[in-house]
Amino acid sequence: MIRAERQAKILKILREKGFVENKDLQELFNVTPITIRRDLKDLSEQNLIRLDHGGAADINVVGSSIEPLYRTKMYLNVEKKIAIGMAASDLICDGETIFLDSGTTTLQIAQSLRNKRVINLTVVTYDIKIADELGALENINVLVLGGILRKHLYSLYGPYAEYVLKNLKAKKAFLAVDGASKENGISNANLEEVPIKQLIIQNSEEVILVADSTKFGKDTFCRVCSWDSIDHIITDDGIPKDYLEFFETNNIKTKIVTPTAT
Repeated sequence: MIRAERQAKILKILREKGFVENKDLQELFNVTPITIRRDLKDLSEQNLIRLDHGGAADINVVGSSIEPLYRTKMYLNVEKKIAIGMAASDLICDGETIFLDSGTTTLQIAQSLRNKRVINLTVVTYDIKIADELGALENINVLVLGGILRKHLYSLYGPYAEYVLKNLKAKKAFLAVDGASKENGISNANLEEVPIKQLIIQNSEEVILVADSTKFGKDTFCRVCSWDSIDHIITDDGIPKDYLEFFETNNIKTKIVTPTAT
């Protein structure tokens, strides 16, 4: 298991349990004490966890502007993201123009498109990982919004990206999020991407939220939109039942996927 994957699993355990001892992590991953200490130090330096004597504790992310680095995010809930990406790609049709938001869930949509023979598809994105994934495909035209690069997270932002996006329209937008709560709607951990996400919503005929079940019931730093901006949701079967009832009440189409263990 590579370091980033192990750290993602540690972060997942901490978010589920709240606290874990070093010796338990050593036994679980069958690694040395120094390896676990380095992993926890790395996560602590990202402000994702708090180091305690003999172990580590989760940090409450409600209202937080903190997000894991891309190398860690790639391994968080990966089975769920793969299943969501496959289901989302099934909604994409020949000749459409779509917006693909930045993130590791939308990257899974791009990876699924590599195996889907769509004709004359145009993908607009501000995520350079997604652009790289689709760049060699003859059947897909890729338009990358310019701007300032978010280091270690591979998305572009700023006035230039927003200026270009204001003049574009799309059939569908696939929106990624850091948090989604019944009370406060859709939220994002960083401020820079919010204007781009809002323009994507504004300039799309249909907005499809793609988010694994861990994102629901959470509020992060920046509000993106209310639920009335969302037409369709694709998530996994771990989502709380009360959210399914909430979506039905608000006439939001919902697709539930079942992840396959990898």
